[in-house]
Amino acid sequence: MNKKIVLLGHGVGVKFTIESLLENSTLGYEVGGVITHPKEEHTHDLQMMENRKEIYGDHAYNVFKVVEDYNIPLLESRDVNSQEAVKWIESINPGYIISIGCRNIIKQPFLEKFKKKVFNIHTTPLPKYRGAASDSWMILNGEWGKKLYGCVHFIDTGIDTGNIIAKSYYKIPDLCYPIDLFKIRMNTFKSLLPETIKALQDPSFKGLKQNMEDATTFPRLSTPVDGIINWNFSGEDLIRFIHAFGYPHEGACCYLEGKKINILEAEFVNTIKLHPHAKGLIFGKNSLGMYKVALKDGYLLVKKIEVNGKSTQQNKIFRLGKFLK
Repeated sequence: MNKKIVLLGHGVGVKFTIESLLENSTLGYEVGGVITHPKEEHTHDLQMMENRKEIYGDHAYNVFKVVEDYNIPLLESRDVNSQEAVKWIESINPGYIISIGCRNIIKQPFLEKFKKKVFNIHTTPLPKYRGAASDSWMILNGEWGKKLYGCVHFIDTGIDTGNIIAKSYYKIPDLCYPIDLFKIRMNTFKSLLPETIKALQDPSFKGLKQNMEDATTFPRLSTPVDGIINWNFSGEDLIRFIHAFGYPHEGACCYLEGKKINILEAEFVNTIKLHPHAKGLIFGKNSLGMYKVALKDGYLLVKKIEVNGKSTQQNKIFRLGKFLK
């Protein structure tokens, strides 16, 4: 078997996968090419990494640098199923093709062309969290403190439904943000492909069948649209909501007299309870100038806000006795 591998996708998972093969050179495999979506479609992700570069650290990566960093050829393609992309892959004659956040659904003709060679690295615990939406939903769904895993699976005609080949376990920290969970998930790329290659040395290996009864799929979330705070939430639900739309995103938002305010850091306090009519009311502040917003089961102590993407002092925005919308 040819020991070249083609990667389909983008992001730091591509970098970590390349380096995992370099660190496990005794396996004899190397990346022979990368296919990613057109450069203009990377703008949003690259801009977010630039805006939050201090928190991304070494988990930010521009896939177009693989040519310079690793001397690996790269092809931009709107659809990996296209004739152009398939011919490009055929010219490399890979032993395996690995999807790493590939934007396209890989279709049956592609799978037939590269039979038993196409796998996906999925860094959430299949069959739960199928699809591309994970970090924010995992926080919303209360996965803090739990031990989960990323995995590699065979690609079939379904969405993340193939048998699982290898797993890499991780624990989700309490009160983490999407960026923290993203980094933990991305770290699974450092070991998953070598473990997959080792498992596939056995020609009879079939992998672990997924239990379809446990499958879940959630939609992609847009912070400006889905991240608007509902002051009817309980304190615990609101804290999960604020974290779910927090770093690296712009933050859950509310409005005061038409001005949009993103809340990035907050704490739920249940030492007092106000009448339900007070929900969303800015009713006080502490000695550090952190404002208090009434909830149905306590209050939200706001610790950090941003306006127009810039950290802002609360006393320049909040007004006691006013309701947040």
